[in-house]
Amino acid sequence: MKFVGLVMAGGRGTRLGGVVEKPLLCINKKPMIMYVIEALKRAPSVSNIYVAVSPHTPRTKNFVLSTGAVSVIDTPGLGYHNDMRLAIKKVGGGCFLVVSADLPMLNSRIIEEVVCAYGRIGKPSLTVIAPLRLFEKIGLSPSWTLDLGGVKFVPCGINLVEGAEIDEPYIEEGYFVVEDPSVCVNVNTFHDLSIAERLILQDG
Repeated sequence: MKFVGLVMAGGRGTRLGGVVEKPLLCINKKPMIMYVIEALKRAPSVSNIYVAVSPHTPRTKNFVLSTGAVSVIDTPGLGYHNDMRLAIKKVGGGCFLVVSADLPMLNSRIIEEVVCAYGRIGKPSLTVIAPLRLFEKIGLSPSWTLDLGGVKFVPCGINLVEGAEIDEPYIEEGYFVVEDPSVCVNVNTFHDLSIAERLILQDG
């Protein structure tokens, strides 16, 4: 089964000061969004790849277009979920792997694990989560947690959804727990960025 890759890159990135659009922040001289695009391109289960941009990220749009690597979708910048819904509707049918543009440690191995989990769980929507303790172990402090059975988890910015369900008032959702620190590095602050730089250097 093939998935459409959708990279969400239209946020304001206010916690990073707005000097540089967040997807274009460089880690080891490479724009963060390119780590995400390259991971999707290496994943066997991903076919077409789209980047959703907004009026908040015009330079990101121009950069992505200049690479010729993927297609760009314009969204109004009214929030992550609203823009995701509009982007999916613009693309049309299919199953979508939706990822944030600020996941520089995303890799094809994780993507394939998530895709396999989607098939096993059998629900139209899947959210990838990781235990809070993994975030704390590498020095991250998420602003939002999810309590499941008395254990705190954090959404990782990776979702799978059946495009045909996107306008339904309720989409049945499953969770997939990943025990991998790589999915925890979601860059929202300069502190997060420094941790991402350190971990990517360690991985070589």
